[in-house]
Amino acid sequence: MSLFSTLSTAASGLGVASSNLSVIGDNIANMNTTGFKSTRSEFADYRPQDVFGLAGPSQVGKGAGINNLQTLFGQGSLMASQNPLDMAIAGDGFFVVSNGVNDNYTRAGQFYLDDDGFIVTADGARLQGYNVDSTGTLGKTVADLQLDTDPIQPAATAAITLTATLDADTAVTGGVAALVLDGTAAASTLEAAANASDFAASVTSYDSLGVAHEVTVLWEYAGANTWNWYAVVDAGELDSTALAGAGVAGNAFQIANGTATFDGAGQLNAFTETQTSATDPWAFNGANAGDIAFEMGLDAAGLAIDGRVRMIAGTSAVSAIAQDGYPPGDLASISTDPDGSIVGQYSNGQGYVLAQVVVARFPANAELERIGGTLFRATIGSGDPTIGNAGTGGRGTIAGNALEQSNVDLEREFVNLITSQRSYQANARMIDTTNSTLQELVQLV
Repeated sequence: MSLFSTLSTAASGLGVASSNLSVIGDNIANMNTTGFKSTRSEFADYRPQDVFGLAGPSQVGKGAGINNLQTLFGQGSLMASQNPLDMAIAGDGFFVVSNGVNDNYTRAGQFYLDDDGFIVTADGARLQGYNVDSTGTLGKTVADLQLDTDPIQPAATAAITLTATLDADTAVTGGVAALVLDGTAAASTLEAAANASDFAASVTSYDSLGVAHEVTVLWEYAGANTWNWYAVVDAGELDSTALAGAGVAGNAFQIANGTATFDGAGQLNAFTETQTSATDPWAFNGANAGDIAFEMGLDAAGLAIDGRVRMIAGTSAVSAIAQDGYPPGDLASISTDPDGSIVGQYSNGQGYVLAQVVVARFPANAELERIGGTLFRATIGSGDPTIGNAGTGGRGTIAGNALEQSNVDLEREFVNLITSQRSYQANARMIDTTNSTLQELVQLV
């Protein structure tokens, strides 16, 4: 080989070291870039030159070049965020974002809500997933995610569930049975009815307009392990045109009644329920008519339902009383579940799934093409993505209110930086030495 070949070999070393320094610089520059994946330089020697020596054929190297630049998709650390739409994938997979023409893929979960309710990236690309239809059901077609941030409509109470114990050592009084509970002027007041009962429990219910109304359940022992119960409301809150007589504010109107019978162990074994609307239709002011079912452990057919009322010795008490209605509510907060479900919490205590983020997974992540903006594009080498729910099919789960940090290892980059610097200096010295040798050769002529 000639000295000029030596210059070429050393020059290739300079090129390798320079390229590696560029890769290291890119990694360090992006150490604070959300979702950034570091790159590694992979070098290889050039095909050596065949030479013939006294001992026979042999080979002399001709330098080195970049064989590949590989993106490393190791997990970055997750950092908490104050933006409720920020997300991070823990595990394999990518968020899918669309610019309206192409789908791209990213690990950077910095998302925002635009003025049309779409979840977008900083450059306006829309996050992909499943939207909720008008019935509240998640769709099955991947589309631009759009959140409905409007207030939710009220829901009328359809059922009241009661868990309570009734005092087994109670005498028969018949106080409530003797009262008039039709809400007219002749009816007893709510206070008088409660005082006449052996036990009373109240819960707030809601009509179809979302207006709150107090429902009081009165219990009265009737003997032989049997209790009569009466559900009453304030007659002044009722639509008087639907009543047999004029409703008087503060007077009790019975909306349902029945009996509960217990066995020798105090367990409920028979339950009846009669709705007043069957003979005396009623409705709250301005609202739709609607009966309220009472669940106490058994229904009228003797089948088990929610709630539990039993009879044992001791003071009567309520363990739990609940109803299924609610008033209108404004969207108060948003959170993301591990499966990608975006859940809206409302001011009325209700929570609903507003959408679900999908995750894309590739056969070969390392073959994805970087296109800037922490985005990747699918290539022939990467294979086509499979899109599905987070936490399924090998896809990672999603952490809400979090962001994935860059996976750049600064300590390792500094070590590589020093190594590349020394490599550059050594190859530069090789060129200097070869140049000096060439000068000596020229001086011989």
